[in-house]
Amino acid sequence: MKFCSLSSSSSGNCQYLEYNNTKILIDAGKSGKQIEKLLDSIDVDIKDIDAIFLTHEHLDHVKGAGVLSRRHNLKVFTTQESYQAMQKITKDIKSENLYFFENDRSFTFKDLYIEPIKSFHDCVDGSCYNIIGDKKISLVTDTGIVDQNILEKMKDSNLYYIEANHDKDMLINGIYPWSTKQRIMSNFGHLSNDNAAEILKKLLNKKNEIVMLAHLSKDNNDPKLAARTIRDSLDENNIKEGIDYIMEVSPKDATSKMYEL
Repeated sequence: MKFCSLSSSSSGNCQYLEYNNTKILIDAGKSGKQIEKLLDSIDVDIKDIDAIFLTHEHLDHVKGAGVLSRRHNLKVFTTQESYQAMQKITKDIKSENLYFFENDRSFTFKDLYIEPIKSFHDCVDGSCYNIIGDKKISLVTDTGIVDQNILEKMKDSNLYYIEANHDKDMLINGIYPWSTKQRIMSNFGHLSNDNAAEILKKLLNKKNEIVMLAHLSKDNNDPKLAARTIRDSLDENNIKEGIDYIMEVSPKDATSKMYEL
């Protein structure tokens, strides 16, 4: 399996995953043209993409989905409720390219086994994903909490793409209105650096798993701070970066390293 983050922030999210003859995107939160260029930078032709799997209806996750589907005849997977909520952004997608799933009901797509998992976010029916080929990748962003259901399903992954949206002190002392701060810190907001660290403590098996920190806020976080917070917290449990796991902060508007699992 191959995995790469093409873009990861509140200004646009899109990830690339490849296994055997299957190539997919998870989210399409940049413009169609920007996503095509990002794919070209990793030597992938948009025409070879099989499908887009969407997490929820917010602009930074669906901006280019409709355009790409219409332009390149791509399949789009989402929940029915999410599709209804995103249509103002995506416009209509051809019925033959639209596939609805239910969270917590797994299915196969070509070479992949897909486990959509209900998230906790201020959207209508958000999804996290486990995507399994010969390895397992968990993608958990845009959720205010990770409950026992999500945690159990994330276990034994080879790569964790996990939200570390904000540093709590930076958020509290920052410029956002208090109502926005409360929303971000709520059970239907975003995971903080500390949240991500506590989750990873429960998941990492010291098997050189890959940890990719995702969806960092440009105003309420810093890549070095996020990495240090999580590294220090894991150190307390004798889980050592470079020995037990590999960590990268997913770039905001550029591609990450291409991981081959």
